[in-house]
Amino acid sequence: MSLALNDLLICCRQLEHDRATERRKEIEKFKRLIRDPETVQHLDRHSDSKQGKYLNWDAVFRFLQKYIQKETECLRTAKPNVSASTQTSRQKKMQEISSLVRYFIKCANKRAPRLKCHELLNYIMDTVKDSSNGVIYGADCSNILLKDILSVRKYWCEISQQQWLGRSQQFAMQKRITRSGPYLHPDFTLPFPRNVRNKFLLFISRYMIDS
Repeated sequence: MSLALNDLLICCRQLEHDRATERRKEIEKFKRLIRDPETVQHLDRHSDSKQGKYLNWDAVFRFLQKYIQKETECLRTAKPNVSASTQTSRQKKMQEISSLVRYFIKCANKRAPRLKCHELLNYIMDTVKDSSNGVIYGADCSNILLKDILSVRKYWCEISQQQWLGRSQQFAMQKRITRSGPYLHPDFTLPFPRNVRNKFLLFISRYMIDS
């Protein structure tokens, strides 16, 4: 493994550190490393070779998801009765975490779509199924779905017909429920914006016709 990738791997592992100050330091390093030209070159090559034994963009994405889960859990279990400045700080932290995934996707897919489609879809659906996560990360998940998945033709071919149907049923169910009132299905608690749902269902119908 190259020195550049070794540095990134060490950084990724440190993102799971129990101390928040260490994670904060490492996430800044992480954002710098995924922009480093040498690191990017190695990650691109390993992702294109599809050899799972090397560190690639998908593996780094999984590390990032673990970091987000840890930070989200810390915010969720934090003391509720705090000062206004602390609440503001927490809100800012939530926004930073929320935008981090989209930033990562842009770095990974800037030259070509190298992240696997199912990894992105699983992240979105797993996130919004949790009501508390949906409130925090819903807007960014919608943007990822609309701008980073549905706008990439390569991704249309990376998901099976059965998976497309499964996603469309989730969106169609949500659409019916949100029309009928403010109550949301317990297994799918975040109402995606109507334009996102409609575009997804339109893509499904075109996919089914082409298939």
